[in-house]
Amino acid sequence: METLSRSKSGESVSKKPSCIKAVKETADLIASLESNSHFRQIVDEALDTLKENMFAGSLIEKKKFPKVYVKKYGVKNLYKYNLDRSKRLIYTLVADASGIAVVVLEILDHKDYEKRFSYK
Repeated sequence: METLSRSKSGESVSKKPSCIKAVKETADLIASLESNSHFRQIVDEALDTLKENMFAGSLIEKKKFPKVYVKKYGVKNLYKYNLDRSKRLIYTLVADASGIAVVVLEILDHKDYEKRFSYK
């Protein structure tokens, strides 16, 4: 098993999540994409990467969390995965019965990402 590091107790910590989930709106968006479209391909590649390494995205500082994610989903951590130069996949990690799951919250174009995170 591939490991990221050792926990405080010395146990190995896996980079693989127990599963990948998406909130309903995002799951519906992904399901609606044409299977051979560029957008679907980059989303599928990102999901495949996250299946192997849940830490593949960039950790977002807590002070930069959009309030909507905290209120709507109660996020305690938040990650950004760049799909390409113009699209971002936002996800969080949550404990479930089998370990830690990746939960995809949103897929945003760069303009909406900047707006959501109040960069502009």
